[in-house]
Amino acid sequence: MTGVLARTIGTCTTAAVLLLAGCSGSDTSPLGISIIDSSPVNNLDAAELAPAAEYLRAATSQGLVRLDSLGNIVPALAERWIVTDDGLSYIFRLRNARWENGDVVTSEHVAAALRRRLNIEARSAIGADTIVVRDIRSMTGRVIEIRLLAPQPDLLRILALPELGIRRSGRGTGPLVADRQQYWTLLTERVDDSIEPEQRRPVRPLQVRTENAAHAIARFSMGETTMVLGGRFEHLPYLSAASVPDNAVRADPVIGLFGLLAVNERGFLGDPANREAIGLAIDRDALMTPLGIRQWQTLTRIIPLGLDRYTPLVGDRWANLSLDERRDLARGRVIRWRQEQSGSQDALRIAMPEGPGSRLVFARLRRDLAQIGLESRMVGLKDTADLRLIDAVARHRQPSWFLNQLACSVRPVCDKDGDVLLAHARRAVDPAIRAQKMAEAELSMTSANIYIPLGAPVRFSLVAGNVPGFAITADGWHALPDLVAIPR
Repeated sequence: MTGVLARTIGTCTTAAVLLLAGCSGSDTSPLGISIIDSSPVNNLDAAELAPAAEYLRAATSQGLVRLDSLGNIVPALAERWIVTDDGLSYIFRLRNARWENGDVVTSEHVAAALRRRLNIEARSAIGADTIVVRDIRSMTGRVIEIRLLAPQPDLLRILALPELGIRRSGRGTGPLVADRQQYWTLLTERVDDSIEPEQRRPVRPLQVRTENAAHAIARFSMGETTMVLGGRFEHLPYLSAASVPDNAVRADPVIGLFGLLAVNERGFLGDPANREAIGLAIDRDALMTPLGIRQWQTLTRIIPLGLDRYTPLVGDRWANLSLDERRDLARGRVIRWRQEQSGSQDALRIAMPEGPGSRLVFARLRRDLAQIGLESRMVGLKDTADLRLIDAVARHRQPSWFLNQLACSVRPVCDKDGDVLLAHARRAVDPAIRAQKMAEAELSMTSANIYIPLGAPVRFSLVAGNVPGFAITADGWHALPDLVAIPR
């Protein structure tokens, strides 16, 4: 990526040092952070967490483990753990910790909280990731065991998700404490009484705002905040409008799902071949050019290449066809369907997020679909639609993550045959059988054309200068607890 998404690390300018807290290694004034999120309320216990709620829950309600600023798994409530050789048992030893009211955190508390949260997530993609959890047991006051029906290679990374942060009566155990004020939330490090004051690390508070992209980027441009988290493709035009310098933009090299999901099986979309026609018509190479992205990773497959120990049965689709040939094929299907139905297809309703980037990308989609004789119109994400844009970063790099997003337990329109194969894959103890069934499930879901891949998600942050504790990550997650520490 080039232009506004250049991955460069800037340095503090003289003006920035005067205007912004956080560039100086010894500055203990609050570090201003804006999280892009238009949600009016951030419920940290909601079944589906809004972007800001994810960050605040992860900061104030750590799980057994958490992700650090580099995306590595590090201890949190658990000070250490072991995994049995067969991968079917994870045993965690809890550190000494207390709830906000002073009560000691016990393994019974943690086991009960984790079971409750998994019940909430049962119909979500996280629930599909953790369906192999057989039991969560409190073994002693400080030891907890998670038993599995089949290995889940990325269980630790899943346990580090914000949704699985441990909470009791609406409270967590830190590592940060939230003080909600009128316009922002002040996050401070929770004091560890077991450490002598002179041995504690120097820290600063975080002043976290939740606001829409236009306000967050404008505030950053005016020097009122040091960092903006949660940038997506639909927000990119705001950067040039606010004259944000290229060296302040930090793009994360994420993978995931970015494409059109069929949410209506009636009419033209009732036939998998017709759904494929939409995928055939789209010029992926030109889709993101209005946003200034010149080297976007386009995709025609569900699972990207390069995942460890996975050999797909699906290659890049339509590789032997030119764009014109693909559109000729798609146009023929549209004409044939209209002749068979003796009628016309209403304009396809495509649900996309708000933002100028969405409007620009949709204009390209509408142009491409018009080339094969289909009309389309853009609707909001909460509106009734025929196709819906899915824009999700992979939270772990197993094939199961990608397929679980399309599972019948998660999506009302799904591929039932592929779902059965996926269920067999999840419960396979033998890694070779698991990988084979995953590949068969991907092949089935690809043929069903429920999901039309377009490319890789876009995630970026804005950072003024070199801020200790911030790093570009492969999953687009930036841990707030690591931003409070000030280098000595």
